[in-house]
This record gives sequence, C-alpha cells and structure tokens, in this order.
Amino acid sequence: SSGINAEYGVPVIVPLWGGVTEYLNEDNCIPIQVNETEQIPANFWWELKKDEKNHQWAKVKVDEIQRRLRWAFHHQQEAQEVGQRGKISVWERWTREKVALYSAVRFTEIAETILKRKHPDPAS
Repeated sequence: SSGINAEYGVPVIVPLWGGVTEYLNEDNCIPIQVNETEQIPANFWWELKKDEKNHQWAKVKVDEIQRRLRWAFHHQQEAQEVGQRGKISVWERWTREKVALYSAVRFTEIAETILKRKHPDPAS
C-alpha cells in the first residue's frame, strides 16, 4: 500500500524497514526510523513455515508515529513535495519495462538453478 500511495504522489509515513526500502528513502517519504525489531508471531496472518520462524518486523513507537503525523499536518506543502519526490522515484525505478526486465532476469536465474539440480533417473 505504501508503494501505491507513493506512486500517486501521496506523502507516505512509513518505517524504513524491509521491502519498502527498495523504493522509499529519507528523501521521498516521511520516514519512521527503526531502532528495534521483533519476531513475527507464528499465528499472525498465516502459518509460518519451519524455515520462516525468525522473520522480523519493525517495532515502532506510537509517539514517533504521532510526531510524524503532526509534522505532516503542520507542514502540508512540504509533505506534498515529499509525496511528489516519492512519485518520481517510483516511476523512474519501477516502470513496467523495468519490472518486466527484472522479472525475466530473475525467472531465468531460477530456471537455471532448477536445471542444475540433479534429478533422479526415471529409468532406475
């Protein structure tokens, strides 16, 4: 959702943690600094697989969120400028063509990895 908002120039208040750092940074969003993480509870949204037991998410403080919201309210013009920078960043980096190219390269890498695996001989 933060990517969609940034794509349309909406100022985004977001922890700079995880996947959003692929397209958001301190210049194109209203960042919430992440100083601490915590393990995702096993029963949250989905059942984690055995190899996913150590996934972390950002632990943010409510007062930090409130501080950022107040800033955006009291600095609406600056917040809009941040939103426009976010829009430019997303559109420059994540055009359909670039996503298609990235996906094609990544699918090729995955296919090559699978093909290199030793498969049992069906005749034996």
